Amino acid sequence: MKKIILLIFLIQLISCKNDSQKNNLQKTENGEIPMVKVEKVNDFDKTEQKDKEINLINFNIDFIKSKTTKLTENFNVGSIKIKELNKIPKQFLETYISSHKVDFGYPEYLPSDYPESYSFYQFKEFENFYLFTIIHTNEFCCKTLYAVTTEKNKISIINIGVIGFVGGDGGWIGERFGNWFNEFGIGSTLINSYDEDLDEKTNNTEIDTTWSEYDFSKKGIIKNIEHHRVKYKGDKQIE
Repeated sequence: MKKIILLIFLIQLISCKNDSQKNNLQKTENGEIPMVKVEKVNDFDKTEQKDKEINLINFNIDFIKSKTTKLTENFNVGSIKIKELNKIPKQFLETYISSHKVDFGYPEYLPSDYPESYSFYQFKEFENFYLFTIIHTNEFCCKTLYAVTTEKNKISIINIGVIGFVGGDGGWIGERFGNWFNEFGIGSTLINSYDEDLDEKTNNTEIDTTWSEYDFSKKGIIKNIEHHRVKYKGDKQIE
């Protein structure tokens, strides 16, 4: 009798266990698959936490140095590997870059709406100021290199200006590249090509080439001086 009661108890126990396992399964057309518990991730909380962490960063010259590399003699924006550069935090853009008018080049102000499109590039220390360069990438048009000078005792922007770019849109292709010819001067070449009809059978492309230089004063003020310019349409020089 005891054996019978024990057998009945074991049968009931196994039956309850099987029922419990079945309750944890979800039936589909292909059979039964385990139910997965999904925890909702709050993206807003993650973004808010990241912003708080960035706000704690002490933005100073050492921060800029840590995000840049040594200034090279030559620069050609088309050959720069943007993905390997450090992105610029939005708070840094808003505090120092977007609030300062671009002294020469375009646009008038650099917006901070898409901080992921800005990268730190290179750095150099001068006797009375610091120079660092940044790159802005517009996926629809251009990559633009900006020179930024700042005072030495704190980050206080003196000048921001375009010193290089590469891009194209429709019938236009352009680039500006250059090299340092001395400690305070950059030799620069600007080439713009226009082909309005985009017809390979015709040779009416306009090519405009300008040679200029960027001069840096001992106080960090940048000037762009144009020296010579030629313009061709097809094989004929028109300027």
